[in-house]
Amino acid sequence: MFRSMVLTALGVALVAGLVLSAVQALHVSPIIYAAEVFEIAEPEVVAAQNDGHTHSHNEEAWSPADGMERTGYTVLSNVLSAFGFAMILLAAMFMARDKAQLNISWLAGLGWGLAGYLTFFVVPALGLSPEIPSMEAAALEGRQAWWVLAVVATGLAIASLVFLPGMAKVAAVIFVAAPWVVGAPQPEVHGFLHPDAQAVATLEDLQSQFIYATAVANGLFWLTLGGLTAYAAKRFIKA
Repeated sequence: MFRSMVLTALGVALVAGLVLSAVQALHVSPIIYAAEVFEIAEPEVVAAQNDGHTHSHNEEAWSPADGMERTGYTVLSNVLSAFGFAMILLAAMFMARDKAQLNISWLAGLGWGLAGYLTFFVVPALGLSPEIPSMEAAALEGRQAWWVLAVVATGLAIASLVFLPGMAKVAAVIFVAAPWVVGAPQPEVHGFLHPDAQAVATLEDLQSQFIYATAVANGLFWLTLGGLTAYAAKRFIKA
Protein backbone atom coordinates (compact mmCIF):
# COMPACT_ATOMS: atom_id res chain seq x y z
CA MET A 1 0.00 0.00 0.00
CA PHE A 2 2.82 2.41 0.86
CA ARG A 3 4.36 1.95 -2.59
CA SER A 4 0.99 2.73 -4.18
CA MET A 5 0.68 5.84 -2.02
CA VAL A 6 4.12 7.09 -3.04
CA LEU A 7 3.49 6.51 -6.75
CA THR A 8 0.06 8.13 -6.51
CA ALA A 9 1.48 11.12 -4.66
CA LEU A 10 4.21 11.50 -7.29
CA GLY A 11 1.71 11.52 -10.14
CA VAL A 12 -0.55 14.00 -8.38
CA ALA A 13 2.44 16.17 -7.43
CA LEU A 14 3.59 16.44 -11.03
CA VAL A 15 0.20 17.73 -12.16
CA ALA A 16 -0.46 20.03 -9.19
CA GLY A 17 3.12 21.33 -9.20
CA LEU A 18 2.94 22.16 -12.90
CA VAL A 19 -0.43 23.88 -12.43
CA LEU A 20 1.02 26.04 -9.65
CA SER A 21 4.15 26.77 -11.68
CA ALA A 22 2.09 27.83 -14.70
CA VAL A 23 -0.08 30.19 -12.66
CA GLN A 24 3.00 31.61 -10.95
CA ALA A 25 4.73 32.17 -14.29
CA LEU A 26 1.73 34.08 -15.62
CA HIS A 27 0.64 36.08 -12.60
CA VAL A 28 3.11 35.88 -9.68
CA SER A 29 6.63 35.90 -11.11
CA PRO A 30 6.12 39.09 -13.20
CA ILE A 31 5.29 40.94 -9.99
CA ILE A 32 8.42 39.63 -8.28
CA TYR A 33 10.58 40.58 -11.26
CA ALA A 34 9.09 44.09 -11.28
CA ALA A 35 9.84 44.51 -7.58
CA GLU A 36 13.39 43.19 -7.97
CA VAL A 37 14.17 46.05 -10.34
CA PHE A 38 13.85 48.44 -7.41
CA GLU A 39 15.86 46.16 -5.13
CA ILE A 40 18.75 45.90 -7.60
CA ALA A 41 18.63 49.64 -8.28
CA GLU A 42 18.95 50.55 -4.61
CA PRO A 43 22.38 51.69 -3.47
CA GLU A 44 24.16 49.25 -1.18
CA VAL A 45 23.52 50.42 2.32
CA VAL A 46 23.99 48.95 5.73
CA ALA A 47 21.28 50.14 8.10
CA ALA A 48 21.81 49.87 11.82
CA GLN A 49 18.87 48.33 13.65
CA ASN A 50 17.71 49.26 17.14
CA ASP A 51 18.93 45.92 18.51
CA GLY A 52 22.46 46.65 17.42
CA HIS A 53 22.45 44.29 14.44
CA THR A 54 22.97 45.35 10.85
CA HIS A 55 21.16 44.43 7.69
CA SER A 56 22.55 44.48 4.19
CA HIS A 57 21.86 42.84 0.87
CA ASN A 58 24.52 40.20 0.19
CA GLU A 59 25.21 40.46 -3.50
CA GLU A 60 27.53 37.43 -3.32
CA ALA A 61 24.78 35.06 -2.13
CA TRP A 62 24.04 32.36 -4.69
CA SER A 63 20.75 32.39 -6.54
CA PRO A 64 19.65 30.67 -9.75
CA ALA A 65 20.18 32.66 -12.92
CA ASP A 66 17.16 34.33 -14.46
CA GLY A 67 15.46 32.42 -17.22
CA MET A 68 15.29 28.65 -17.57
CA GLU A 69 17.46 27.91 -14.53
CA ARG A 70 15.28 29.96 -12.20
CA THR A 71 12.09 28.56 -13.72
CA GLY A 72 13.44 25.03 -13.41
CA TYR A 73 14.19 25.42 -9.72
CA THR A 74 10.74 26.90 -9.15
CA VAL A 75 9.02 23.97 -10.87
CA LEU A 76 11.16 21.45 -8.96
CA SER A 77 10.38 23.15 -5.66
CA ASN A 78 6.65 23.21 -6.42
CA VAL A 79 6.56 19.52 -7.41
CA LEU A 80 8.50 18.43 -4.33
CA SER A 81 6.23 20.50 -2.08
CA ALA A 82 3.17 19.05 -3.80
CA PHE A 83 4.51 15.53 -3.23
CA GLY A 84 4.90 16.14 0.50
CA PHE A 85 1.43 17.66 0.77
CA ALA A 86 -0.09 14.82 -1.28
CA MET A 87 1.39 12.26 1.09
CA ILE A 88 -0.08 14.14 4.05
CA LEU A 89 -3.48 14.31 2.35
CA LEU A 90 -3.43 10.60 1.49
CA ALA A 91 -2.63 9.65 5.09
CA ALA A 92 -5.36 11.97 6.39
CA MET A 93 -7.95 10.70 3.90
CA PHE A 94 -7.42 7.03 4.77
CA MET A 95 -7.36 7.77 8.49
CA ALA A 96 -10.60 9.75 8.17
CA ARG A 97 -12.14 6.89 6.21
CA ASP A 98 -11.14 4.29 8.79
CA LYS A 99 -11.82 6.32 11.94
CA ALA A 100 -14.77 8.51 10.93
CA GLN A 101 -16.24 6.66 7.94
CA LEU A 102 -15.62 9.61 5.62
CA ASN A 103 -15.78 8.51 2.00
CA ILE A 104 -12.93 9.23 -0.40
CA SER A 105 -14.19 11.00 -3.52
CA TRP A 106 -13.03 13.84 -5.73
CA LEU A 107 -15.71 16.08 -4.17
CA ALA A 108 -14.48 15.25 -0.67
CA GLY A 109 -10.99 15.85 -2.02
CA LEU A 110 -11.94 19.43 -2.84
CA GLY A 111 -12.91 19.79 0.81
CA TRP A 112 -9.53 18.43 1.86
CA GLY A 113 -7.90 20.86 -0.55
CA LEU A 114 -9.84 23.76 0.96
CA ALA A 115 -8.72 22.66 4.43
CA GLY A 116 -5.11 22.60 3.22
CA TYR A 117 -5.51 26.05 1.66
CA LEU A 118 -6.83 27.48 4.92
CA THR A 119 -4.18 25.72 6.98
CA PHE A 120 -1.06 26.37 4.95
CA PHE A 121 -1.84 29.69 3.26
CA VAL A 122 -4.88 31.71 4.31
CA VAL A 123 -4.50 31.75 8.10
CA PRO A 124 -0.70 32.21 8.10
CA ALA A 125 -1.07 34.96 5.48
CA LEU A 126 -3.48 36.86 7.73
CA GLY A 127 -0.62 37.35 10.18
CA LEU A 128 2.31 37.37 7.76
CA SER A 129 1.33 38.83 4.41
CA PRO A 130 3.13 37.50 1.32
CA GLU A 131 6.13 39.76 0.72
CA ILE A 132 7.78 41.08 -2.40
CA PRO A 133 11.47 42.04 -2.68
CA SER A 134 12.45 45.33 -0.96
CA MET A 135 9.72 44.97 1.68
CA GLU A 136 10.74 45.27 5.31
CA ALA A 137 10.11 42.14 7.38
CA ALA A 138 10.63 40.82 10.90
CA ALA A 139 13.47 38.40 11.70
CA LEU A 140 13.23 35.19 9.67
CA GLU A 141 13.39 32.88 12.70
CA GLY A 142 10.43 34.57 14.35
CA ARG A 143 8.35 34.46 11.17
CA GLN A 144 9.13 30.77 10.65
CA ALA A 145 8.18 29.89 14.22
CA TRP A 146 4.88 31.77 14.03
CA TRP A 147 4.07 30.23 10.64
CA VAL A 148 4.53 26.74 12.08
CA LEU A 149 2.34 27.67 15.06
CA ALA A 150 -0.39 29.01 12.78
CA VAL A 151 -0.30 25.91 10.57
CA VAL A 152 -0.42 23.44 13.48
CA ALA A 153 -3.13 25.38 15.30
CA THR A 154 -5.31 25.72 12.19
CA GLY A 155 -4.89 22.04 11.33
CA LEU A 156 -5.88 21.02 14.85
CA ALA A 157 -8.86 23.39 14.76
CA ILE A 158 -10.17 21.91 11.51
CA ALA A 159 -9.60 18.37 12.80
CA SER A 160 -11.49 19.23 15.99
CA LEU A 161 -14.48 20.52 14.04
CA VAL A 162 -14.58 17.45 11.81
CA PHE A 163 -13.73 14.61 14.17
CA LEU A 164 -14.54 15.59 17.76
CA PRO A 165 -18.06 14.98 19.07
CA GLY A 166 -20.50 17.57 20.44
CA MET A 167 -19.15 20.19 22.79
CA ALA A 168 -15.60 18.92 22.34
CA LYS A 169 -15.59 20.90 19.10
CA VAL A 170 -15.14 24.00 21.27
CA ALA A 171 -11.47 23.05 21.34
CA ALA A 172 -11.30 24.44 17.81
CA VAL A 173 -11.78 27.95 19.19
CA ILE A 174 -8.78 27.52 21.49
CA PHE A 175 -6.60 26.26 18.66
CA VAL A 176 -7.65 29.07 16.31
CA ALA A 177 -6.95 31.71 18.95
CA ALA A 178 -3.48 30.44 19.90
CA PRO A 179 -1.43 32.09 17.10
CA TRP A 180 -3.18 35.42 17.62
CA VAL A 181 -2.62 35.34 21.38
CA VAL A 182 1.09 34.91 20.70
CA GLY A 183 0.97 37.47 17.88
CA ALA A 184 2.74 37.43 14.53
CA PRO A 185 6.20 39.05 14.58
CA GLN A 186 6.23 42.49 13.00
CA PRO A 187 9.11 44.55 11.56
CA GLU A 188 10.22 47.69 13.32
CA VAL A 189 9.45 49.64 10.15
CA HIS A 190 6.53 48.67 7.92
CA GLY A 191 6.48 49.04 4.17
CA PHE A 192 9.41 50.04 1.98
CA LEU A 193 12.49 52.14 2.70
CA HIS A 194 13.28 53.06 -0.89
CA PRO A 195 14.33 56.74 -1.04
CA ASP A 196 12.15 57.48 -4.10
CA ALA A 197 8.52 58.21 -3.18
CA GLN A 198 7.35 57.21 -6.66
CA ALA A 199 9.15 53.89 -6.30
CA VAL A 200 7.49 53.30 -2.93
CA ALA A 201 4.07 53.95 -4.46
CA THR A 202 4.83 51.47 -7.24
CA LEU A 203 6.05 48.88 -4.76
CA GLU A 204 2.93 49.28 -2.63
CA ASP A 205 0.79 48.68 -5.71
CA LEU A 206 2.87 45.62 -6.60
CA GLN A 207 2.46 44.33 -3.05
CA SER A 208 -1.34 44.53 -3.31
CA GLN A 209 -1.23 42.69 -6.63
CA PHE A 210 1.10 40.09 -5.15
CA ILE A 211 -1.21 39.26 -2.25
CA TYR A 212 -4.11 38.70 -4.64
CA ALA A 213 -2.02 36.71 -7.14
CA THR A 214 -0.53 34.40 -4.52
CA ALA A 215 -3.96 33.83 -2.96
CA VAL A 216 -5.40 32.77 -6.32
CA ALA A 217 -2.36 30.64 -7.23
CA ASN A 218 -2.37 28.79 -3.92
CA GLY A 219 -6.14 28.34 -4.03
CA LEU A 220 -5.96 26.70 -7.45
CA PHE A 221 -3.03 24.58 -6.31
CA TRP A 222 -4.78 23.23 -3.23
CA LEU A 223 -8.07 22.51 -4.97
CA THR A 224 -6.20 20.71 -7.75
CA LEU A 225 -4.11 18.80 -5.23
CA GLY A 226 -7.07 17.81 -3.06
CA GLY A 227 -9.35 16.75 -5.90
CA LEU A 228 -6.67 14.80 -7.78
CA THR A 229 -5.35 13.13 -4.63
CA ALA A 230 -8.79 11.84 -3.69
CA TYR A 231 -9.58 10.73 -7.24
CA ALA A 232 -6.25 8.92 -7.60
CA ALA A 233 -6.51 7.37 -4.14
CA LYS A 234 -9.90 5.87 -4.90
CA ARG A 235 -8.81 4.58 -8.30
CA PHE A 236 -5.26 3.35 -7.75
CA ILE A 237 -4.84 2.52 -4.04
CA LYS A 238 -6.40 -0.68 -2.77
CA ALA A 239 -6.71 -0.55 1.00
